[in-house]
Amino acid sequence: MSPVNYFWIGEQLSPMELLSLQACSKHGHRPIVWSYQQIANLPSSAKLYDAATIMDRSRFAYLRHELQLPLPVISDVFRYQLLNQVGGIYSDTDVVIVKNLQTLFERDDFFCSTYEYGYGVCANNCFMKISSGSTLAGFLCEESERRLKEVEANGLAEENYCYLGPFLVQKCAGDLNVPLLPFDYINPISWRWVPKLIAFKEPDHKFLLKTRIRKYLPFIEGRGYRVTGNTFAIHLCNEIWKRGNLNKNESYHRSSLYEKLKRRIVTS
Repeated sequence: MSPVNYFWIGEQLSPMELLSLQACSKHGHRPIVWSYQQIANLPSSAKLYDAATIMDRSRFAYLRHELQLPLPVISDVFRYQLLNQVGGIYSDTDVVIVKNLQTLFERDDFFCSTYEYGYGVCANNCFMKISSGSTLAGFLCEESERRLKEVEANGLAEENYCYLGPFLVQKCAGDLNVPLLPFDYINPISWRWVPKLIAFKEPDHKFLLKTRIRKYLPFIEGRGYRVTGNTFAIHLCNEIWKRGNLNKNESYHRSSLYEKLKRRIVTS
C-alpha cells in the first residue's frame, strides 16, 4: 500500500479528519499521520509517526508560542521539511480521496492546483508529491525559512495567512517550472462554494439549479462547481469552514457533498 503523509496537531480527530483517513485506506493507501502526541481515535488503518523526527519540539513550540503562527501556517512549514526528508505524497487532513492514487504516485513531482476566478489555475500545497532531497524540496525549505525570517521581523498579517502556503508554492512553481495537476483532480469545488455545495443545512435551490445548467452551457463559467470524472480527491477547505463558522462535528443536509462523502466512505 503506497503511503500518504498527513500532519495533525491535537489529541482527537473530528469527523472530517476521520473521513479523510478512512477514505485514504478505503482506496488502497496507508495513511501515515505525523503528530507530536497520541491521537485517541486514530483509525486502526492509519500509522502514527513522531513529528519531532521532522521538526523538533522546541522549533514547533517557537513557531506556535513565540511567533504565534496559526497552526495551518506551521503545517505549511512542516510539510516542506517532511517531504525533504521522506519524500512522497503529502495531503492535508481535509482532502478526501475518492479513487486510487496509483497513477499519481507514478508521476514526477507535482503540486495540485485550484481554479481562481480572475487568475486561472494556481498552484496549491494541500496535496503534492515531492522527492526527498530534491531541488524542489530544497527550494521549499529554503524559501519557507526566508519567509519565516520576514515574519520574525515584521509579523504575519491575517490577510497574508497564505504567505508560507499557496503563495510560496506558486512562486516555486513559476521559478522551477513545477508540473501542476489539473485543478479538478484535487480541488474540483472552489473554496467559494463550500457553504453552497459542500456543507449546508438547507439547499440553495436557485444556486444548485444554476450549477446544473452550467454543465450544459459552455459559455457560462463552470469551473469549480462540480466533481468531474478526473477527480481523485475532494478538498473540503477546512479554513473556509472556520471562517464561516461551519462545525465539522455537525451533520448537514443529506444532499451536501460532505454528507454524501460520509455515506460513501464511512457507512459503506
